[in-house]
Amino acid sequence: MGISIRESLTTYPTRYFAAWNGRDLDVVAGLLASRFSWVDPSLPAEITDLEGAHGFFQAGWQGFPDLRFDLVGDPLVDEVTGRVAQEWRMIGTHTGEGFPPGVPPTGRAFDLPGTDVFTVDAEGRAIAIHAYWDVTTLARQLGLA
Repeated sequence: MGISIRESLTTYPTRYFAAWNGRDLDVVAGLLASRFSWVDPSLPAEITDLEGAHGFFQAGWQGFPDLRFDLVGDPLVDEVTGRVAQEWRMIGTHTGEGFPPGVPPTGRAFDLPGTDVFTVDAEGRAIAIHAYWDVTTLARQLGLA
């Protein structure tokens, strides 16, 4: 017997952020549909495929080698729509090249809150990710604003 829809949705954020924290592109590929909508305030345009997602993950890991997400509280789950929201804290140090594009490493640490809202299909893969966090707070903490 497989896991319930509720369990799949409830555990989705833990699995997704474990892939971020573990730098595991294979796990990422299993958590995202082949085509999806990923909107993040740090992105100049929506990401719609695995190639774009992999590039974003790799750029983030390169610019912030110690980047991690700590989950805050339990996810909010809507089984009817397949949506799940998870609050988090993004923590890291800007010691690498590549992200943000064209910005040399500042060597400064950051710690900021945010929330991701995922829409997950029947196969347990995200078809939409909307990230909500304040880019200006990140820029300020990195000494860029």
